[in-house]
Amino acid sequence: MDGASRGSFLGLHTRDPSLNVLYVSNGCRTALGFEPSHIIGAQVYDFVYEQNAGDYMGIYKRHPTVDGELEDEDDADVYCWFTNLKNAAGGAVLHKLVSMKIDDIVIFMCAAYPEATYQIHNELKVQKIDSKGVKEDLNVTQKMKSARHKRGTSHEYNSALYRTRNRQAKAAFILENHCTHTEISPDFRVTGPLIAYCTNTNRIIEADTSDLASYPFLKLVAPEDLLHVTKFYERLVESTDVQFERFSLLYQPHVISGDIVISEEDNRRVVVECLGSAVKDGVVLLLRKLCIAPPPKRDTMGNFIRASIAPDSEGDDGGLSLFDLLSDDPNTTDARDSWTLMD
Repeated sequence: MDGASRGSFLGLHTRDPSLNVLYVSNGCRTALGFEPSHIIGAQVYDFVYEQNAGDYMGIYKRHPTVDGELEDEDDADVYCWFTNLKNAAGGAVLHKLVSMKIDDIVIFMCAAYPEATYQIHNELKVQKIDSKGVKEDLNVTQKMKSARHKRGTSHEYNSALYRTRNRQAKAAFILENHCTHTEISPDFRVTGPLIAYCTNTNRIIEADTSDLASYPFLKLVAPEDLLHVTKFYERLVESTDVQFERFSLLYQPHVISGDIVISEEDNRRVVVECLGSAVKDGVVLLLRKLCIAPPPKRDTMGNFIRASIAPDSEGDDGGLSLFDLLSDDPNTTDARDSWTLMD
């Protein structure tokens, strides 16, 4: 079965016990038969056709380690697993899910396998893949049972929150996919893709999330990295890989008309590590702040000199294929004409 008939979609939900759906793309019509308006505002639990639906929160909950400390969440992790979702007819449809967490938000992508025979999953098992491509199999059901046991025997664990801010600042963006129907135009290199959704931006740059709706993403990028980031975006929309890149943002971008403009010569840079992936519905970026650097010097032509950002020792060419993560067909999403901003 090809991707068009299979159906796929992306969305966001809260990372708390309610698991409220904040957004879902139009591909849910093909995959599940629901209108997006039916899913947005509902709880994820309402659409999980499994006996262990209550364990789903355990994927994103910080659990105590053997020494009593809470698990570290500084890594940019991707989670992948199979589960049955409920369709509009009340039946079960097997889906492969890929998700990433950013503090109190979870971004997810789903690919439907309606041809698969329904099977009961007694345990929720997921595969965690970190930013270096290291894979780890997790039995979430067993972790939840262990957590419930510790809650009953440890007073300290009872005080743990479902979500805790990471020690390392991260932010997430969903950008429009500029290449869904047209080739990249010369004007695109100036304006870039618009921001359809973002969260936690004020943790890495001086810009509020509410001010960045429909704002060109490239205007946040340091001028010496504009061409570099544009090419990174082009690679994302032209492939099915989860890719990694490092670049710099302006610490104080000029977002609101009338605000004081900080010149490029005086504007510090925020060096970020970016995990990105794209479907026809949009481009997802997970950014992690590495450091703040002073503005670079200019060359003899007056252009800023791009800082050399060394890749990890393992190399920077280890992209993870959505061919493996999401589906056996790279074209697994129902294309949208445009993004609709969330309230």
